[in-house]
Amino acid sequence: MKTVLCVLALLLSPLVTAVEWNNPFDGIESGEYRIITTLGLGSGELQLNNQRDFFGYVSVGVTPAVGVWQVNLQFSRFDDNHVRINQVGLNFKVDFTLNCYVQCLYWMAGWNYADVDLNDVRKYGYWYHNKDKWHLYDIYDKEKDWYYDGHYYHVIDASGSDSFWNLGVGYRFMWNQDFDTSIEYNYNDINSIYRVNLGHLRTLSLNFSYRF
Repeated sequence: MKTVLCVLALLLSPLVTAVEWNNPFDGIESGEYRIITTLGLGSGELQLNNQRDFFGYVSVGVTPAVGVWQVNLQFSRFDDNHVRINQVGLNFKVDFTLNCYVQCLYWMAGWNYADVDLNDVRKYGYWYHNKDKWHLYDIYDKEKDWYYDGHYYHVIDASGSDSFWNLGVGYRFMWNQDFDTSIEYNYNDINSIYRVNLGHLRTLSLNFSYRF
């Protein structure tokens, strides 16, 4: 136990002896941190439909003047005519190395909240429910106390919301200290909405970022 306390004391000592807390607003005013805005345009493919369609996002965040990492509040939209996903989330971008002055590879991770709208989505297989009969030929299962039907698919029109994580990688090219372009690939682990398993959403986008 004494060893653990000694290690904690060594780790926390720089914080205890700090003269003042590094206020991020003061850091922005002094130029230590910069505000970064990004517009991304591209396409996405939802596992449910396996068809590629429009994806885009905008974000605003904070990054050190030397780069290395970004923290962004991001709003994105995906629409393949049957599923529309509007999501907002907190996203982190971290360079793989500490000396990316012109071009760099980086990884991303984030947590998102999404509103999902299903428009004429086909749900294949049996559809189980605990309410009264939905169709004339619904069959009642006494042991499980539910109805099920033999229709091959149902057409679902519904909406819902869920939270999920995303992971990705990107490549960035700095044209100057203020402007850069990047290419990003993201994997979004979306869950089920209204008992319809959407699967994952994979996106590829070309992004334009400006630092203030």
